[in-house]
Amino acid sequence: MSEQTYFDINKFPKDWGIIVFPISMSRIGNAQSPQACIDAMRFFLDKMTANRVGANFIYSEGLYMNFERDAFETKNRFANTAVSHMGGVRNLFLKSSRELQIDSALSFESWFQMYLSYKDFFSAFKSVRKLYEDDADFRNYVASDAKAAGKELTEEQLSFYLEEHTFAYLLMNRQLRLRNDFVNDREQWVLLAYPGMPLLGQVYLVQKDPLGINDDSNPYKGQYNLEKKVFIPYLKVDLENPNL
Repeated sequence: MSEQTYFDINKFPKDWGIIVFPISMSRIGNAQSPQACIDAMRFFLDKMTANRVGANFIYSEGLYMNFERDAFETKNRFANTAVSHMGGVRNLFLKSSRELQIDSALSFESWFQMYLSYKDFFSAFKSVRKLYEDDADFRNYVASDAKAAGKELTEEQLSFYLEEHTFAYLLMNRQLRLRNDFVNDREQWVLLAYPGMPLLGQVYLVQKDPLGINDDSNPYKGQYNLEKKVFIPYLKVDLENPNL
């Protein structure tokens, strides 16, 4: 069987939409630096058929609390890093404001805000955890992801993965309320954009759909790989030969 092939998005729909940039605290100074984020927004300009697109940056600092024991030190370190990154993005945006257009189209949110953006985030997380405990294939995919990343699948690392996957699953099915003053709750599509290919466990979770929410209308149930400039539609990924 040949490797699965993925393609770029030609044009976005004319409807209101939001591009979501989840910012990894481990990549905030390199692959997701302020300049890299501005370059990504500039790249997406050619795909816009109408000025109805917002950009939401979601900092994953809360996700890393799965590993940290010194909450005071961790809070200060990640908070300062996120605020500095936001300032860098805003400054670069203003320098290119004529090209990138509307400042209110930018939104910056904390991971902790995501807990409040769904009716019961931890109930959803509990369902994902139960799927992991009951489904050997899910466990195998998560273990494979950890091995590929050179990480030991500790309880902390597992919680990190499952919480991250729960977020992505809810996001691409438009279950999270995304605050954006420009789009103002009118979005009809949401695109997750990240530098790299998605994890197998995340793709499997979306395909299994433990909450029964995959009937939503979002055309972009997947991840846009900012490095390879391709979109990976999770529901069409052949996990036996994924090419991820």
